[in-house]
Formats: sequence, structure tokens, C-alpha cells
Amino acid sequence: MQKPSPQGVPQPRIVGLAFLGVLWLMFATWQRSEHIHQCELIQDSLASQAETLSSAVTSGVQSHRWFGPFVQQQLPTTLEVLARSNNVLAIAVIVNDGSGEVFFAGDRERVDLVLPVGEHARGDTLQVVSSFSMRNNPPLHGDVADFVGVPASVDFHCVVVLDRTGMKAQIYREARNRLLIFALGTLLLIAAGAAWQFTVRLTQAEGATRVLQAETRHLRELGQAAAGLAHETRNPLGLIRGWTQRLVKSGLPTDVQQEQAEAVLEECDRVTARINQFLAFARQAEANLESVAVDKLVADLQSLLQSDLLTNNLELETLRLDQPPAIWADRDQLRQVLFNLLQNAIAFAPQGSTITISLNHSKRGSFRLEVADQGPGATEEIVDSLFEPYVTRRPGGTGLGLSIVRRIAIAHGWDVDYEPGQGIGSVFWIDGIRSA
Repeated sequence: MQKPSPQGVPQPRIVGLAFLGVLWLMFATWQRSEHIHQCELIQDSLASQAETLSSAVTSGVQSHRWFGPFVQQQLPTTLEVLARSNNVLAIAVIVNDGSGEVFFAGDRERVDLVLPVGEHARGDTLQVVSSFSMRNNPPLHGDVADFVGVPASVDFHCVVVLDRTGMKAQIYREARNRLLIFALGTLLLIAAGAAWQFTVRLTQAEGATRVLQAETRHLRELGQAAAGLAHETRNPLGLIRGWTQRLVKSGLPTDVQQEQAEAVLEECDRVTARINQFLAFARQAEANLESVAVDKLVADLQSLLQSDLLTNNLELETLRLDQPPAIWADRDQLRQVLFNLLQNAIAFAPQGSTITISLNHSKRGSFRLEVADQGPGATEEIVDSLFEPYVTRRPGGTGLGLSIVRRIAIAHGWDVDYEPGQGIGSVFWIDGIRSA
């Protein structure tokens, strides 16, 4: 989740995404309203056609003076002509003079004669019912008996039945085109959002890169200065140790002075060892890969650490170190890794316990080296910082051993970490080791 900047203003990435979201909502609303408007125009076009046909029928009837035999003979012909128009299924004129006479053209089964005035959508048809009337004004010449019983006016209902199939197809095409426009617009907004995200991330990455470069340069200069200081310290320290060693060998006047001189020697050796460890940590770890037999390397280390193992009544158990027979590694750096891990295990393993070092196949298709002990394990407070410099629980430790292990692992492209043992103890593992 993105956090606001220290001034409380959201980061540009969130602002850009919010702006694109608002644009997308506006675009979606606009397309929806346009679709509704186009559908209304299509429906109005069909209703307009029905009204035009109704008006034609009304005008054709009302253009005569009275609803006489001539009009009644001509009306079916007029309806047949109008029924040939596009989308017209049927036209009917109902005479409301009590006779119930109906004039049809087209498909009679499509006409519903009992519908009220108005527009009625029935399945694939649109039935538009209108009403009109005409005043009867018969001619004065002729036999008066022929006009007896003629009403003063006649009311009519006109029913126009139109096919809605074409209208539905047109609405479907409109919806499909509108969805296509919406999809293309959404893709364009997504592309714009992706471009915005990429630009923001690129800007942030460039800023972070510049900061990291400055920090790296500073740390490199600091490391060089510290390494130089360590070298400058080791030279006078060697001089002090040399003169003190001469005094110890020549003998001092009193036993107290002799013990103090020997203590100076021990402190010089201890500080020199710390300086050597620091220089090993500060030195750039560059792996010179070669084929290394792990079982033979561990056998050499076991001989070197045998006195520490016997002092603490510990056993070193090795499992599958010859499978594979050899791995790709820098021999000296791998020796330093195993030496540090075994020293760490010896320091925390209880009396009479067993330290196990094993090499197994890992899930990544490579090999995994594990050093396990039965000690108390790392506390939760330091688990996350075990491999950081100067973090240690070992008495007399400098906190650089595991840091050196991690640096060497990184130089080899390996992964290194800690996990609690099964029930008790600690397991330090290195994964990603390749067979030679």
C-alpha cells in the first residue's frame, strides 16, 4: 500500500491512478448514455414510421366528403399500397359505426383489434393504434332515400403493425459497437496507466539508484578508510608484541611483571585476530570457482577442530558429503565458511551432543549444505539480524563470522539462512550449490 509523503500529499502514483480511474468512470458513463440515446432514436424511428402510415390513412379517408361507397371501395387498395412499405406487417382500419366493419391489408393474424390507442410492443411486432373521425357531408343531388340513416360523423381506429426484428438487430449492432468502443477506450486508459506507472517507477528507481550509488560510494570509501586504519593499527601492534615478547623471553624482575607482560601478549594476539577478521569481512569476496571435494575439505577441518571437539566431548557426524563427488566453489572461501559455521556450532552445542554436517538435494535442483547442532538455538530477538555485522551471542565472538559467511555465499550466488532444528538446536544452511 502506498503511503502519503511526509507533507501528507499522496504520492504521484496514487494521484495518477485516481485520475485515470475518474476518466474511466466518465468514459463509461458517457458511452452508456450514448447507447441509451441511440436506442431511443432507433425506437423513435420505428414509431415515427407507424405515425406516418397512420397519418396517411387518416388523410386519405378525411380527404373525402363522406364515408360513402367510393371511399369504402378505394380504402383496401390504399391499405395494400401502404402495407408494401418496409417493416410493415399489416394495416387495419376499424369503423366504429356499430357495423363492426374492418378493412385489412397484410397479415391479418398479426393485428390485435382490441388494443387501446397508443404504442404496444408485442414480441417482434410494434402495434400503433390511433383514432380519427370524419364528418359525413353527402352530396345534395341524387335520390334522398339513398342518404337516409347516414350518420353525421364516423369514428375510426387505425392499427399499424410493424416488424421490430430489424430494430432489434440495429440495437444489437449499436450495443456491440458501443462495447467495442468501450473496450478499446479501456485498453487505451490501461495503456496510459501502465505508461504512467512505468514513468513513475522509472523516476523513483532512478532516484533510488542515485541514492544507493551515493551510499555505496560512501560505504566503499568508509570501508577503505577502515581497512587502512586496521592496517595502520596492526603495524604498531606487531611492534608492541615483538618488544613484549622479547621482555617475556628475557625474563622480568618479578612474577607480577612477567604475568602482565604475558597478558599484553595475549591481548595483542586477540586484537590482531579481530583485525584479521575485520579485514576478511571488508575485503571484496571474489570467488575463483574450481572443483572441490566437500568430504575431503570437511575431513581436513575435522582434524583442525579435533581438539575443540574433544574438549567439549562433541562428535562431528557427516552425511552424504560425497554425493556429488565435487561441487563448484572457491576452495579457500568454502573452507572459511565451513570453519565459521563449525566454530559457531561448537560454541553452542551442549556437552556430549552431536554436530551434523550434510549435503542433500534441494527443491531448486541444486544441493543444500546444512550444519546442525543441538544447542539452544537463536532467540527471536536476533533471528532477523544473525547475519548482520557485530551481532553475536557467542562468548568472545566478534559478530563477523556469519557476516563473512553471507558475503561469501552471495559471491557464489548461493542462498544462506538459519532455521530452528527439529525440536531443539540450530540449522544453518546454504542452498543453490552446483555440482561439478
